[in-house]
Amino acid sequence: MNDNKYILDCDFHTHTGFSDDCYVSVDEMLEGAAAQGIKTLAVTDHYDPGYPDPEFPFTIDFDDYQKTMLENRKKYRGIMDIKIGLEVGIMEGQFDAADRVINAFPYDVILGSFHCLRSIDLYTFDFTDVDGPAMLEDFYTYMYDCLKIFHNYDVVGHFSILDRYIGKLYDYAPFGDVIDETLKLLVQEGKGLEINTSSFKYGTGTWLPRESILRRYRELGGEILTFGSDAHSPEHYRFHFNDAVELARSLGYKYYCVFDQRKPEFFPL
Repeated sequence: MNDNKYILDCDFHTHTGFSDDCYVSVDEMLEGAAAQGIKTLAVTDHYDPGYPDPEFPFTIDFDDYQKTMLENRKKYRGIMDIKIGLEVGIMEGQFDAADRVINAFPYDVILGSFHCLRSIDLYTFDFTDVDGPAMLEDFYTYMYDCLKIFHNYDVVGHFSILDRYIGKLYDYAPFGDVIDETLKLLVQEGKGLEINTSSFKYGTGTWLPRESILRRYRELGGEILTFGSDAHSPEHYRFHFNDAVELARSLGYKYYCVFDQRKPEFFPL
């Protein structure tokens, strides 16, 4: 359920009608955020170069997007600080396309997310007869291989997104080494993790990333932590955020971050 009194006054992963899978207008999303007392809102609409589903190409009219967000940043000044971002779908073979878009505008934050496993669209894929552990190992190896090459992002979005779709919470121990190497890479490169609470609106009830990954990132020295609802509708802003804050505190996190001009700013939890 949504909390009545929030610990945090920010949400750092949200969408508007500029995203192909969001059917709520920019005005309605931003008005809803302001009405709920959100003080810092990162709008991170989708850009997934090479996305395999033609029905949802996940691209944007960037000129219109940037103009609209700049106008709304001015409109809400003194009420809500709008951070202009993108959620970029990281895909093998699309790194140059992503770089061109990211570098063409002074975004505040870039979420690097994995919505596909090579040409497999995780959202539409039928997982019924899948060998779950084998697919998970392949997914995390693919993630690591991509992140060794692509560096133009600030925070990894919904790190363990397969937990949302695959139908069972498998033991990660057999492929823990590749996850560990990925988390070490994030720490070495100063990249963040988000606690993404969207699985609760889908009824799967698991943190993204799962608790063991959040714990290991912290053990390895990771400190850049953001909180994102992945809201596609105003009622999901800051969904389960109080629980997420308590989880982070229990794992030893002392700060959360907001980004401005691609730089993290730390605030006490």
